[in-house]
Amino acid sequence: MAIRDLLWACPECRRIAGIRTGRDGERCTGCGTRFRRVRAAVIEAARPDGSREALPAATWAERLAGIDLDAVAKGAGAPGSDFELRERARARFAVGETPVRHRGRYLNRIERFGPDQVGTLELADGVLVFHRDDGSDVAWPLERITAIQPSSSTLQIKGKGMPLASFRFPDGSARLWEELLCAALRRHYREAGRGEIVEFQPRIVTRP
Repeated sequence: MAIRDLLWACPECRRIAGIRTGRDGERCTGCGTRFRRVRAAVIEAARPDGSREALPAATWAERLAGIDLDAVAKGAGAPGSDFELRERARARFAVGETPVRHRGRYLNRIERFGPDQVGTLELADGVLVFHRDDGSDVAWPLERITAIQPSSSTLQIKGKGMPLASFRFPDGSARLWEELLCAALRRHYREAGRGEIVEFQPRIVTRP
């Protein structure tokens, strides 16, 4: 997992999608702080003033407050932020299932995915859209999304009556897109009077 996958905003200056990978590692494009893994789950921040701080990855992640969806949509997620609600992505769609066996014993079935499809993922008003480079689109109206499941570097989306989709962001953060979608769905459910979401996987669950 790249550091930018976990730290969807810079914990130093709060710039959304600020941490990018370059020749000298992963660095915030806003404040210039460089982040690197020093051991196991410990990440070190090297600030432009020469100071350094090494903390567990979970501690850095806890410094990030909940995402402000409206601020991000206006390009004001942090000082100098130019992130928009769209990102280059590679998508794979489930095309069937494969049985899992151990020593001849049937255990379960897992999704079998098709080839990569390249395009741009966009969160618009009430809908998530994957714009393929071939000119075709796949859309998930928010009310039809039934589950959001992140992994270390991918984000999986399940829509009602649609195949499971898995997204990878070559230059971005899967965790950022998880935060964005969860925030959008929470707001959508509140405005529709459907209660508060308490779980996003294995399926979305609400409480009154």
